Parts: sequence; structure tokens; C-alpha cells
Amino acid sequence: MIIAVTSTGPTLDDNVEPRFGRCAFFLIIDMDAMQCEALENPNIALGGGAGIQSAQLMSEKGVTTVLTGNCGPNAFSVFGQAGIQVIVGVSGPVRNAVEQFKAGAFSSASEPNVASHFGINVAPAGPTATGQPKTNPMVQGSGLAMGFGMCGGRGMGRGMGRGGGMGRGMGKGMGRGGGMGRSMGMTAPMGMPSPSPAAGLPENAGGQDPDQELAALKQQAEILEQQKQQLNQRISQLQSGRRSVAVIDSEKCTSCGICVDVCPVGAIEIKQQAVVNEKNCTGCGACVSECPNGAMIISQRNVHH
Repeated sequence: MIIAVTSTGPTLDDNVEPRFGRCAFFLIIDMDAMQCEALENPNIALGGGAGIQSAQLMSEKGVTTVLTGNCGPNAFSVFGQAGIQVIVGVSGPVRNAVEQFKAGAFSSASEPNVASHFGINVAPAGPTATGQPKTNPMVQGSGLAMGFGMCGGRGMGRGMGRGGGMGRGMGKGMGRGGGMGRSMGMTAPMGMPSPSPAAGLPENAGGQDPDQELAALKQQAEILEQQKQQLNQRISQLQSGRRSVAVIDSEKCTSCGICVDVCPVGAIEIKQQAVVNEKNCTGCGACVSECPNGAMIISQRNVHH
């Protein structure tokens, strides 16, 4: 049995992340082989469709059960189609959550417990229980009672960004401590945080406590490193022509036209059945959540303009 737990960090001692689609890590745990893999969420910065993409990623990883804090209707629909059970309302250290799951303390959810786009407006969970950076690629886990070994992490280069949304400036700084919250004209890709640059700041700007300033600068450096990785993944994705687009299941499509009405970019039309213009499709997932027949899925395709 393979389960996945949304986590704030890459180890079993980190806390369960309440947001499914926009969690920092998925801990993929093989309950039979006693193995744990820390998978960095490649969809955290998506402008839309993060829940759908993350749910499909769980299906690709062979996950049978997902433990998380909250799950919206779009991801819940994908889980239903993939036969994956969802357990919501989970909190505390991942290690404890897995032990409770083993003991049969949880029951699967019958419906989503939050509205669509819940994760966009909810701040990430606080610092990890271990205090270790969230991007640490390989961390030795001390194991559950029955002994999980390495919880090794790796990022995946799928679904990083949508369409042409790589250039919208957010126009705000981190807002942490004296002198750290001002914008110096830097812009961030859509869906990514906009750190205020440290360059040019006087030492101990604004009389900030040195320890607090050091912690803020380290966090800022971590965010910049995450953005660099996301940008490189997006560059590789654009160069390869591979991105997320909607795909029609012809056996389920009834040509009802609902997908045409809800598509925000007009990428779908009816020709006996629904047809997707992959060059225009942004992979937002609106058609997936609204299709009454479950005939739409989001898939990775090679799309050349």
C-alpha cells in the first residue's frame, strides 16, 4: 500500500500541510516496503489547477490513499476517478499521522471539505517541526516505530507555470522586519512570492536584531533559490514544448458544450465532439471541474507553436 501525506518539509518529523495542491512536499510512503520518498511539489506556483495537477501526480505515483488537511472539489473529483481515497482534517507531525492511519483512526472523506482555489488564499503552514530548510534534498529520517529509512526528496519538472504567465510583477516585498519589506523594482513570475532584494541594504537596517535579520535573509535566500529552480524548470518545459493541456476522453464526451462555455481562453469547440486547441489551452482545469461526464483530464503534452 502506498500513501501520500502533504507536508511542510521533507521529513517524517515535519508537520502535515493543510493545503493539498499547494503543499511544499508530498511524502510518498510505501507501507509494505517501509520506504519514504520526499517529493517536492512541482505545482505550488501554478496560477490555477494546482489541485488537479497534484491529484494526477498522486495517481501517477501509484498512491492509494492521501492524508491532508483540506481537499477542494477539483482535486477530489480526480481522486474519485483514479480510485484514490482521501482523508482530510489531518494535522500535526507526519510521523504521528502515519501511525494513526496504521491504527485505523481515520476514515476517508465522502466529499471535499473546502471550496475551489482554497489554497491560493491560505498562507503556508509555519516553520517545520525540525527547523530544517524545506528544500533540503536528502534528509536521514529516524523512522517510524517499524522503521522507515531514508526520506529522500526530489523535484519534478512538470506543470511549472501556465501559458505565458511568467512575467507579472507582484510589486511587494517580504514585509519582514526593519528594511526588509520594501520593493526595489524586482518582479516575480505569476504565482511566485516576490522577495525584496538584500542588495544595497545597510548593515542591520532599521536597527533590526542581528539574529532576526539573519533568519530573514536566510529565508529570502531560500525563496530566491526556489524561484531559480522553478524558472529553470519552466525554461526547460518551454524549450521542450511540453506543458499541461486539457485532453478529451472521446468515449465519455457527449458534446454538451459546457466545456466551451467555461473555458476562459476559448480553447475548446464542438465538432461532433469537444475538440481542444492545445496551443491556446493553458491547463487551468476549469473544464475538468465542470464536465458532468468526467470526459476532461489535464495531461502533459508536447505542444509546439
